[in-house]
Amino acid sequence: MKKHFFDFEDGRSACLYSLRLADGFGADITDCGGCIVSLFAPDRDGKLRDVVLGWKDPAKYIKNPPFFGALVGRVPNRISNGRFELDGVTYQMVLNDKRGSTLHGGFSFAHRLWQVTKHTATELELYLKSPHGDAGFPGELEVKVRYAITEDHTFEFAFEMTSDRPTVADLTNHAYFNLDGDNGGECDGHFIRLAADRYTEINDIAQPTGRCPEVTGTYFDLRKGRFLSEAFAECGGYDHNFVLDDKNNVYHENSAMVYSEKSGIRMVMHTDRPGVQLYTGGAGGEGKNGKYGPRCAFCLETQNWPDAVNHPEFPSIRLEAGEKMHGVTRYQFQVEK
Repeated sequence: MKKHFFDFEDGRSACLYSLRLADGFGADITDCGGCIVSLFAPDRDGKLRDVVLGWKDPAKYIKNPPFFGALVGRVPNRISNGRFELDGVTYQMVLNDKRGSTLHGGFSFAHRLWQVTKHTATELELYLKSPHGDAGFPGELEVKVRYAITEDHTFEFAFEMTSDRPTVADLTNHAYFNLDGDNGGECDGHFIRLAADRYTEINDIAQPTGRCPEVTGTYFDLRKGRFLSEAFAECGGYDHNFVLDDKNNVYHENSAMVYSEKSGIRMVMHTDRPGVQLYTGGAGGEGKNGKYGPRCAFCLETQNWPDAVNHPEFPSIRLEAGEKMHGVTRYQFQVEK
């Protein structure tokens, strides 16, 4: 199903596209920023819960400062000082992070109207052409994104990118999850497990240092799992990249698992991305079913390692002319009785 969502000031219209299985599992996605507006999964009682946060007012997706459910690029996460060098040329991006970095590509893909190239009951394909010099990045970049749902209650996000000249690029989705529902309150009762032996260390302004310490003996050790309430009490929460691999496109099943005792919903993540940003910060604003507060959601943003453009020891996000860069992440929803 497709329906009108809202209008831009310049007269363009954004639409909402629904993907559904017969039992109601599925998602609503807008072509504005490719944002996941809702994602419905059954709880232990068979009741569908919308497990992602979003705006009450659809027009809020135009600016969308928290990046609710959005596609972010050309480079997600932070580029230190908004600057990098490629083939002897230094490129400077806008500094849109208050701590002196370019965050999520500056003028992000999250704020663009994407072209819909395919829509069925279970699949949505989006396309965007980003011109040379867009937001300061070199190369004309073509981006294809595929969202899909499957009968085993898996929600899939996949992308492919090509450029007409050497550039740097990566992409992620910035969904805010709450397995108790978007109005479920704090996520303290969520249990999380991450299959990561290391994390990328950051300094006091959230820029990577280049070091990737082991998680052993630290509050970053989520390999056996812990409740988010414990993490909130010990460290206040997370906004860190966890290392899943040292290379791109190595597929790992069960990279992460999150479970809510309250709803009985379990979400298992599979991905071929080398890292995942775990973010447990608050998201203010008027949500779909009430105001959002601190600790009301968590994000699992699959990605390359942040600031890879300034750390040659990190997996590379360099994209050669005519080369294809791709990635896939799957979130499978299960129920524990």
